[in-house]
Amino acid sequence: MRIYRIMFYIVVILAILWTCHVGMAEIFGDYVGYTACGDCHDDVVDGWEKTGHAKAFENLAKQGPEKQSIPECVRCHVVAYEKDGGFIDMELTPELKGVQCESCHGPGRAHVESDGDASKIVGRPGEDLCRACHTEGQDKDFNYEKKKALVHGAP
Repeated sequence: MRIYRIMFYIVVILAILWTCHVGMAEIFGDYVGYTACGDCHDDVVDGWEKTGHAKAFENLAKQGPEKQSIPECVRCHVVAYEKDGGFIDMELTPELKGVQCESCHGPGRAHVESDGDASKIVGRPGEDLCRACHTEGQDKDFNYEKKKALVHGAP
């Protein structure tokens, strides 16, 4: 009888793990979140965690909690808002809050699954990408040349 109980618990645990894995794949799609990047780029992720980009979603709330529900605001403070596999809301996709690696470098699943093939990720995003959020109206003193050196944390 005891062996059946143990087998039952093993089956339950495997079912839970399988469900979690499938759920994450459906939520993320091609976006894997910064923790996946940290597997190979831990120094970059450590630096990024100290930047305003990492806290962008929380900083949005400091301007007023309603800001976190305005699509035009949320778009620049999370990963891939309104894109397939991107941030939906804090209940469903909290792992994609903040301006993470994939906000600038594009979806990372293909890069991760190819063991880091550089052709599967945007290596050096340009100023135009930054200017999509750092507009004259939102960030009038934005200096791309100065800021690009700080995006992964202070040198």
